[in-house]
Amino acid sequence: MRARDERGSITPFVVIVSLAILMLAALVIDGGRQLNGKGRAIAYAQEAARAGAQAIDVTDPRLDLVPALALDAARGYCRTAMALDAQLVECTADLTTVNDPAGDFTAVTVSTTVSLKAILLGLINKPVLEASGQALARPVSGISGPDSGKVPTVAPPSVAPPATSAPTAEAPPVPPEIEVTPCTPKPTETPKDDKDDKDDKDDKDKDKGDKDKDEPDEDAPEECKPAGDAP
Repeated sequence: MRARDERGSITPFVVIVSLAILMLAALVIDGGRQLNGKGRAIAYAQEAARAGAQAIDVTDPRLDLVPALALDAARGYCRTAMALDAQLVECTADLTTVNDPAGDFTAVTVSTTVSLKAILLGLINKPVLEASGQALARPVSGISGPDSGKVPTVAPPSVAPPATSAPTAEAPPVPPEIEVTPCTPKPTETPKDDKDDKDDKDDKDKDKGDKDKDEPDEDAPEECKPAGDAP
């Protein structure tokens, strides 16, 4: 029996595995790009809603929105964003009423759509990927309670009262004051130029000084001594 020639043939296993690898790569690449587009669409919607929520009516004690100005601000942001990003194909703003425990408030709602061209999913007739985003914003004055029916899941932190401080120890005694006796600085040596001029005067005062040497003046201050000579 002659063997069958199988040169140049491809087994069905290779074909199936190749298609599976290709589909997995398409999901990873195009799926990641679509998730990125979803984040961008949500970011555009949030920024546009925040832009509209800046139009606050300051004459209203509740600080509600001015509907016309809020809508114009949100739509203006949408026009600017669509002009700068060609993949942002839709950005629409509208107004809605939010029922809050404090009353009814006007809020800005924005819907966006980002369109991306597929890289590998186009092989299965999916050439365009779309991602949408929605956002709502309104001004809130203070944080006095849950906002728009949102219930906090974490209890507020409790602050313990400050502990009473222990009595401080007595202050150390103040050292006694030391009385400093004034003294007369010891005369310095006379310069050589003036020595001859004062020799005659010193001779005249010598005799007088010898007489007064043995009689100290009680009112005269004590002569200063160097620091090393102190007792």
